Amino acid sequence: MRLRDRCRVRTLAFIAVGLLVAGCSATVTGSGKRFIPAMSSNATLQVVGDADTDFDRLAKNAIADVTAFWSMQYPLVSAGQPLPPLKGKIYSVDDAAPTAAVRQNACLVAVGVKAIKNNAFFCSLDDSIAYDRVGFIPNLAKKFGTYFVAAVFAHEFGHAVQYRLGTIRRYPSIVKETQADCAAGAFTAAALQDKAPHTRVTPNDLDTVLTGYIQLRDPTSHSANDRGSHGNGFDRLSAFSDGITNGAAFCYNDNWLHRPLTERDFTSDQDRDAGGNQPLDKVLDPATPQAGNLGGGGLQPSLNTFWKKAAQSIGKSWQDVTIAEAAHPKCGAQSAKSEFGYCPDDNTVYYSRSIAERAYGFGDYALGTLFTYGWGMAVRHQLFGRSQDDQPALLAASCYSGSYTAAVNDPQATGFALSPPDMDEASTAVMTLVSTDQAFGGRGTNGLQRINSFTKGYFTGLSAC
Repeated sequence: MRLRDRCRVRTLAFIAVGLLVAGCSATVTGSGKRFIPAMSSNATLQVVGDADTDFDRLAKNAIADVTAFWSMQYPLVSAGQPLPPLKGKIYSVDDAAPTAAVRQNACLVAVGVKAIKNNAFFCSLDDSIAYDRVGFIPNLAKKFGTYFVAAVFAHEFGHAVQYRLGTIRRYPSIVKETQADCAAGAFTAAALQDKAPHTRVTPNDLDTVLTGYIQLRDPTSHSANDRGSHGNGFDRLSAFSDGITNGAAFCYNDNWLHRPLTERDFTSDQDRDAGGNQPLDKVLDPATPQAGNLGGGGLQPSLNTFWKKAAQSIGKSWQDVTIAEAAHPKCGAQSAKSEFGYCPDDNTVYYSRSIAERAYGFGDYALGTLFTYGWGMAVRHQLFGRSQDDQPALLAASCYSGSYTAAVNDPQATGFALSPPDMDEASTAVMTLVSTDQAFGGRGTNGLQRINSFTKGYFTGLSAC
């Protein structure tokens, strides 16, 4: 988050260099030695370099199911044409000891074996798929669960679909990557409905998968126009959830080229040097910032201004919400562990110092997002007289939070505005912080429901909430 003084802004230019492959890499660690339990059946698939490991089997099962999924879906995006099979092969690679056979992959020939390390990709040079079975696949399975591996291959096959439709060289990188994320979401919807015979995922697994997807984001120094951009965590996560909700045909509609994106670079050296974060005490300071003094962080006055205007638009009045530090909210706590909540009795959002510090550890707007939910509960009470302690309240607050976030995510704004990392911080908060017992509690929601409500508010506005 930032308070921007227009006269201090200096434009910076960056050039990003990408590989010839359309893929996604992950910065995950771990030994990757965990055994992958056997499925009820295994797919039969020819793979160059197949070492017959648990992780090769996991990859083959995923690729077979994704291919079968697109055999059914491709006619919906290709004016009825059947899915052309891969012209190239599937390669399982040990990047430390690649065999002569796997070195024949056209992209590895073009850019070297280094391209496969901690990676999986679709290679448009020979219409093939390759993956690192030693580092990438085991590490993903260990950190984010075995289904995350299937999601990665669903993403890569999304590029194979682009290749077949002739868009892979015409679309900007970030459009191609988020479209492939949407394709991964569409396949995930099928897996959730038990339509993928060799791949398993449950709604309970999905929160880990979606949280993992945030981690595949670009560095915050990227912008949507950079070569090789994949998108920030919010762009990727919202695309994935769009695929789950709307299906494959939605992902490959021509309108995807014009999809709004939030990834951008910093607009000032000051904001870059601070990592897009205001100090914790400033975030918690409710004072209105004033020229010539430190003032507050601007979040609370901004929230009240936004909701006062929204209330006026429907002919209602708004009483400014205040904040106060306390070990527990004074009323209406969801659990005995609650350290964050809104009290309608005194129109106050209460927070403990400990929860503020934990949330701030994910970035200033992760904490800020908790406050936007508190104001969302105030909206339920003040403007509509509805409950603040059930599932509809939490989902409505998610939508309200998204609408407010869109309003302040303006790189040209003066005064209070979001910084480039803040969208990822908001996504993390929606997925992992909001639903904890120390905050608002899950109330029977899952991460997909909350992020869908948040993105609905962000992209569609308050009328959708």
